[in-house]
Amino acid sequence: MAQTAITEARNFANYSYLALLIIGALIALYGLYLVFIALAWSFALYFGPWGVGTLISGIIALALGGFGAFTALTVWKPKIVDAIDQGRYADAYQVASNPIQLIIGLICGGVISFILLFLTQQKLAEIVKPPPPPPPA
Repeated sequence: MAQTAITEARNFANYSYLALLIIGALIALYGLYLVFIALAWSFALYFGPWGVGTLISGIIALALGGFGAFTALTVWKPKIVDAIDQGRYADAYQVASNPIQLIIGLICGGVISFILLFLTQQKLAEIVKPPPPPPPA
């Protein structure tokens, strides 16, 4: 039973990391596209309200996507995924159970990253919890 929980925790952690990385990169690319479109059309429209709104939206999307991908590479991969691979389940559980990580996953990676990290946290809690006390004699 413990081996299946470890395998499931490893799979959930890998998938949540990849989801946050891919979705964050796509959001950042969309933000870059919006910034490019706003700057390209701003010269033709003399930087009207459409260009300013698109530019601001692009900068926000670029920042959110970049932050999500950066968090996936610098926090989720080394501190959760690699910790599970190395057998440091308590360390991985400590990082995965941080509510800030769940919020970052929800905002920057969408519901998929959030749910997968939450499932990782639940599986790690199963692994880390102390064994039940022996029955009374």
